[in-house]
Amino acid sequence: MNNLRLLLLEDLDEEATALINLLEKNSYEVIRVINAVAAEQELKNKFFDIIILDIMIDGKPEGIALAHRLQRQQINIPFLFLTSMQSKAIFDEAKLTNPFTYLLKPYNKLELLYALELAVEKFHKQDNSISLSSKNAVITPSYLFIKKKRSVMKVDIASIIYVEVKEKYCKLVCDAGDYLIKLSLVKIKDLIGSDEFAQTHRNYLVNVKKIKEIYFEDNLLILENDHQVQFSERFKNQFIKNNPVYR
Repeated sequence: MNNLRLLLLEDLDEEATALINLLEKNSYEVIRVINAVAAEQELKNKFFDIIILDIMIDGKPEGIALAHRLQRQQINIPFLFLTSMQSKAIFDEAKLTNPFTYLLKPYNKLELLYALELAVEKFHKQDNSISLSSKNAVITPSYLFIKKKRSVMKVDIASIIYVEVKEKYCKLVCDAGDYLIKLSLVKIKDLIGSDEFAQTHRNYLVNVKKIKEIYFEDNLLILENDHQVQFSERFKNQFIKNNPVYR
């Protein structure tokens, strides 16, 4: 599991500290910069899931200028403005950069957290993804974004050891913890769409790279962290066919 990494452009120390405290309590990894030059340097060196931009930096609308540059450079990261600027002219200019939203200071904490969650969902939501609001997860080719309390957790798909059906939910057993999402095993398999996962039982989907041992006669798989998963006759032959190394 990885916390969502957030880039914060905010030049005022007191406001930055309060914002960082709120975000870190809600499972964000925050990197703060005080000017656009530093922001661009961080963006060159690190991957970010989302950006919060103040508009007025040292008396100039650096936040908007930065957003325009990111747009021209096709740096495709969801962002929102968090500012005290109530000017309609400033708002109209900011709107041209296609932010997710434009929030005014002093901000409502829940409104900000929800805006961040929706921005992540909207950015990653495609025809083959799942809504956070309805299913508590968004699935992308490399990550799952899972709603947990008031935060969104980022889970690397490669870290999933296996998936198990739990009534109306699926339990994701990962290297760093377990998660429940309201989704069928078949749907998860379709959305992940990876050859690295194999169904070994009507209730189990296994990350092939996490297999340590297979006992075909006992219909048993031993996975990393000593997890044991059933192997049914129904799926055994297909598994062997798709994974000739286990023949």
